[in-house]
Amino acid sequence: MTNRLLSIRAAVGAVFFASVANAVAQDVRLEWLPTGASAKFRYYMPQHLALSPERPSGLRKTPETLTSPLYGELTVGPKESPLKLILLVDQSSDGLQKLWVDTNGNGDLTDDPATVWEERKSNRNGKESTTFSGTAKLQIPHGEEKAEAQIQLYRFDPTQRSDAKAALWYYRDWGYSGEVVLGGKTYKAMLDDSTASGDFRGKDGLRSGVTLLLDINEDGQFDAKTEWFDTHKPFNISGTTYEVTGLTAAGTGLKIIKSEKKVEETKPAPVIAVGAKPVSFEAKTTGGQTVRFPEDYKGKVVMLDFWATWCGPCRAELPNVKKVYEELHPKGFEILGISLDNAESLEKLATFTKDNDMPWPQICDGKAWDAELAGKYSVRSIPAAFLIDGTGKITAAGNDLRGEKLRPAVESALGGKNIAGQPPTKDFRESPKAEARSAEPDPLIAKAEAAQKAGKLLTDKALLDHRKSPLPGPVKLATPATQPLSGREVARLAREHYISVGWFYHCTRCDHWHMKLCGAYPIADDAIATAWHVTNPPDAMKEGYFVAIDNAQHFLPISGVIAGSEQADAIIIRVKGDKLQPLALNDAIEVGDAAFCFSNPLQERNYFSSGIVNRLHLAKDNGSKSTADAPPAQLRLNVSTDWAPGSSGAAVLDACGNIIGHVATISPLFEGNPTAAATGNGPHKEDRFHNAPLMTLHDAIPAKTVLSLLKR
Repeated sequence: MTNRLLSIRAAVGAVFFASVANAVAQDVRLEWLPTGASAKFRYYMPQHLALSPERPSGLRKTPETLTSPLYGELTVGPKESPLKLILLVDQSSDGLQKLWVDTNGNGDLTDDPATVWEERKSNRNGKESTTFSGTAKLQIPHGEEKAEAQIQLYRFDPTQRSDAKAALWYYRDWGYSGEVVLGGKTYKAMLDDSTASGDFRGKDGLRSGVTLLLDINEDGQFDAKTEWFDTHKPFNISGTTYEVTGLTAAGTGLKIIKSEKKVEETKPAPVIAVGAKPVSFEAKTTGGQTVRFPEDYKGKVVMLDFWATWCGPCRAELPNVKKVYEELHPKGFEILGISLDNAESLEKLATFTKDNDMPWPQICDGKAWDAELAGKYSVRSIPAAFLIDGTGKITAAGNDLRGEKLRPAVESALGGKNIAGQPPTKDFRESPKAEARSAEPDPLIAKAEAAQKAGKLLTDKALLDHRKSPLPGPVKLATPATQPLSGREVARLAREHYISVGWFYHCTRCDHWHMKLCGAYPIADDAIATAWHVTNPPDAMKEGYFVAIDNAQHFLPISGVIAGSEQADAIIIRVKGDKLQPLALNDAIEVGDAAFCFSNPLQERNYFSSGIVNRLHLAKDNGSKSTADAPPAQLRLNVSTDWAPGSSGAAVLDACGNIIGHVATISPLFEGNPTAAATGNGPHKEDRFHNAPLMTLHDAIPAKTVLSLLKR
């Protein structure tokens, strides 16, 4: 069931369930995510699992040399035929834990794939904390089919927390993601089995445990108060009431139909994003003054800082916030604190701000997570911040206002000058603002404007339509070369054949036109290939055109898409007019082969790097699975060649100048497990590392995957 698709035609109340092969004609669909859904949902609901020294009756065989075993039983799947799992946790006298999960449900804990279970130590406020966390792969039964799924598990050190002695916690890492059409309008959507039951029919009662998420304000996120809908309850969007029906345990068969029931309309939450206007409000500070925001801060740069005295990460961030405030306040930088403390801690709030020299005003209504302003700004975890410039627009938010990023963000909002009157530190991120601050105009923009006026550029709508409905056709590929070249010859070849692709677009944040370009490569005299994600429109795009530019800075006319796959992160685009000089695709690669890459990372240009093939593996796998019979869309290639954002889609070449893949992703490798460390405090704690990465993994899409698209 890894390839199943849930297709929804909500406008007519009919639903179609189709395989990938038959889903082409469907306008809307939800795709099964067996792993990684927790990151897409951006929240999870920990489920408690009791542990006991009593051996379960269904357990037949255990690992040898156990020290202090504790057992737990977990049931996942439809109630008619559930998968019953036995878990075993063993902790030695030195504190080391091990976990076994009977993922095949046969009562034997020695014949299952090894469960990922890693230790992470942290120190907060002088107190050491140890957490163990990991994942297990499941096969949830649904009739004759089984759904591949991953479950996340974690446990605290029982010597440090009494509540961890006889328990661990788990949460789902599966779900559905895609789109839904309601009233003729398309919304980004997800279907969540939040209690990790493995049964999408949900349970009766106040909450079913199954949620339909709809991005009705189209900000790319799902607001917890206005965009989560219990599948057992009717909901009203744009004045029409709908109901969810037909859901099977597997999450298929979903129908969204118009309902005769009357419920209050769910109004879209305000878009709190960079480039948008902040939500206006009037409130009293803890000192009794009335604040009218943003009117009272007109002409100044102000940061709304959501925090609380009990929030460890907020306190850790405070020295940096104070330093930036002290240095830039004379230039017009203000802070308005919004505390999520409760009514009982208001006195503590006053003492805390005084003892820590926080001179800026504070607002606190004493309602903690139910604070009115937290709801207006969709704050679900803290610290959270929004930077508003003197014109009344949000210029930065979230992690872009934490740590070392805070000062340059404030400097930019103040007008691009720091306290000493010098230009701010160069921003190496791909961003429209960085381009807008450039002293020299980009000559490509003038060429793009001329091409656009002449009607020679492909609109964003046309490109996206082509992606949905590609036009397969003959592609004449070159024969792979067999003569090894020198390093300088490979570099020259890569540079001469390098193609820039990306977006020429009108920015909603600054009202300027920008070029956001990455890499591509010619595979035939009329076809180029690149990474699928390069063709995704920029978030801040008001109007845009997808462009392809050769090494001589000529705009190549694009006629359509030949083939593509988001899962494979590869797309093949047809061009017309000028004849290209193609490079050959070579899928006969092995670990240890030479690898070269020419690209334009970030604001650098013409960067050539060499390395070797480090590993062939599957997407979202640590290299433990065999790639021999894997679907081509799942194949990935690790190389030691360097690249950075902006390099996506650039060709990776072998020693003979053949293409062995293209740039896809960069993944820092940390010691420990990323799901073990909390980033902050909130109803749904999200996780990240606080230590430096041990190494960086460079993933490429292999040529075999690109070739597979042409064979469909």
